[in-house]
Amino acid sequence: MFTSSSQILDHFRDRQVDPESRIYIKTHAKRYAFLLDVVTKARQELACVRSCTILDIGPSFFTELIRLAFPRDTVLTLGLDSAESRGGHLPNAVRHEDQAHFYFDLNDSQYRDRWIKLPSVDLAVMAEVIEHLYTAPTLVLAFVQSLLSTGGILIVQTPNAATLKKRLKLLFGENPYEMIRENPRNPGHYREYTKRELHEIADAVGFEVSDCVLSNYFSHDSSKRALEQVIRSLVPPNLKRGITLVLRKRG
Repeated sequence: MFTSSSQILDHFRDRQVDPESRIYIKTHAKRYAFLLDVVTKARQELACVRSCTILDIGPSFFTELIRLAFPRDTVLTLGLDSAESRGGHLPNAVRHEDQAHFYFDLNDSQYRDRWIKLPSVDLAVMAEVIEHLYTAPTLVLAFVQSLLSTGGILIVQTPNAATLKKRLKLLFGENPYEMIRENPRNPGHYREYTKRELHEIADAVGFEVSDCVLSNYFSHDSSKRALEQVIRSLVPPNLKRGITLVLRKRG
């Protein structure tokens, strides 16, 4: 079980990956450890007798970690195929089982007749995905909800649109959000959300919010950012960089 970012970094240390992927691992190792802990608690809440069926939406390095952390579970993936979704989060070095992957463009959630069916899912993880979609999040979460068993859990992780740094940039007339990229299959962030917005979206779809945590779980090793990290540790939760929402499908 990976309980710390250092263990995750050690796991991928000897993996042959490109520079972009190496930076991605360093930046997200702390988030991966945080998310694995959330997944562990959700599994305990579900009280699966022997194993759970877990769906990782948007396969990445994290998919491999889930499979290693919970070897008895069935881990499925959903999203674009690897050729369409290459980037730092999904290099060729990530090992996946092709037969467990279901191709679906989440932007097609707006077309109900295009929704696909999967084996019943106990737990779904949609981490750092929703901000990359142009389709209304209520439609996306409604589709994901259709894949969950009654009482199933969805974990949503996404950047906070209202961090302290972003507010300061706006104050000085600078846009804190990146430009949409020219690659339509890897466009960057179309829209980021606040804690209040995510709660409203979940409620509109019919999810029960079991937990919501705001945290600075992105790692930065540069000593030049030491002061910035201290400041971030002192800011109120609503100004922190990441939001993790645990949602339960109502019966």
